[in-house]
Amino acid sequence: MTIEETVRTPPVRPGVRRWFQAGSVALISFMAFEALAVGTVLPRAAEQFGATAEYSVAFGAAFAAMIVAIAWAGPWVDRSGVRSPLVAGGVLFAAGLTLVGAAHDMNVLALGRAVQGLGSGLLSVVLYAMVGRLVPPDGRPRIFAAYSTAWVVPSLVGPAIAGLTADTVGWRWVFLGVAVPAALALGATFRATAGLDEEGFRADGAPNRALLIAALVAGIATAVAQFAAPRASAGFLAVAGGCLVVAVLATRRMLPAGTLTDSPGIPRLVLTNLLLAGTFFTAEIYVPLYLVHVDRMSPFAAGSVMTGAALLWALAAQVQARVGASGPARERLPLLGAAVVLLSVTAVAAAFALDAPWPAVYAAWAIGGLGMGVTYPSLSIMVLGLSAADEQGANSSALKLADSVGTALTIACAGALFAHVLAWGNTGFAATMAVPIVAGVLTVVAASGLVTPPRTRATG
Repeated sequence: MTIEETVRTPPVRPGVRRWFQAGSVALISFMAFEALAVGTVLPRAAEQFGATAEYSVAFGAAFAAMIVAIAWAGPWVDRSGVRSPLVAGGVLFAAGLTLVGAAHDMNVLALGRAVQGLGSGLLSVVLYAMVGRLVPPDGRPRIFAAYSTAWVVPSLVGPAIAGLTADTVGWRWVFLGVAVPAALALGATFRATAGLDEEGFRADGAPNRALLIAALVAGIATAVAQFAAPRASAGFLAVAGGCLVVAVLATRRMLPAGTLTDSPGIPRLVLTNLLLAGTFFTAEIYVPLYLVHVDRMSPFAAGSVMTGAALLWALAAQVQARVGASGPARERLPLLGAAVVLLSVTAVAAAFALDAPWPAVYAAWAIGGLGMGVTYPSLSIMVLGLSAADEQGANSSALKLADSVGTALTIACAGALFAHVLAWGNTGFAATMAVPIVAGVLTVVAASGLVTPPRTRATG
């Protein structure tokens, strides 16, 4: 360990690190479980409230809130330390769970999801910052491996558990049942901050106010668009369209310069990530809804469709790890993965249109997991490879922010279409897939620009 690393990671008692590891891994597991389980149980909630047309709002509200939380969390941590944003994130996450579980209509449920999104966004940034403060460099690979496992395990069993809970004691307990354990995990994580000296980590300069304002504007505009898009009147559609324009303009200030114009290098990588997230995660919310609403499957059976995609995602991620961090093979992986995701979404749309049996929907969606497992890690690796040492954190944050922006904007567009074609049955679901399909085509176009032409490579 170098002198600089010793200064940046103050001595911490092993017992404190154990509290942090146990608490933070538990918190991430709960966030992962909720992120994956929500798609399993919300079709039942939307049906109960008679608000299937507004189904997308519950997802889009969470991503809109994350835009604000992720952008604001970094400066908050840099100036105030980890304690206050950690507590705020944990309390908001638990409060959001409680509000969703107690909701009496879709608007309250969506509000709860927004509160949940604020908490998740704060926690996702704070926990990674705490690793830098509490864990020495030689221990960080182990804690990040534990975080990866904390996402993989819920992705495999979360949808099934959530579906079984919804089928037996009710969908509300998928949220209410996690609120208290999440609060206990927050307490264990906070205990690790006792006696922590963060003076060496505090930022001296003022935060980028323009970026913070842009994030706030983008989050609010996107949230308003989510609520307005599914409404039937032309006035609401005009409001949604105007808000989306405002959100896109604000997003330009939050992401690396040239991202929305597909400039080469890191901007193109971030744009590819934004479009890919919009493609996959927008399509994902309609797959279990179709199985429940059209095929009349139980939440348990419908939720298991997500497990197959998660398994293939994990498998593909391991395969791509065998490819070098740079070079022609690595450059081609995002294009390959984006093409596979587009194929998957198109196949799902075809299965909807043809009213194909459920195994066809399962198989079509599982293919998308392969594409995501190849592309997501590759984009992160390529961004780090092109980033200067003092820009790695900012560019990694831009990727995370692009996830929320791309997903929120695409869900708003899909929600507006879905509300008007729901009455068409399976054909309406197929028509809604047009939105992620367009996003998927744009992803392939952006990813193709990441591949260096052989002649250029040879000249270089």
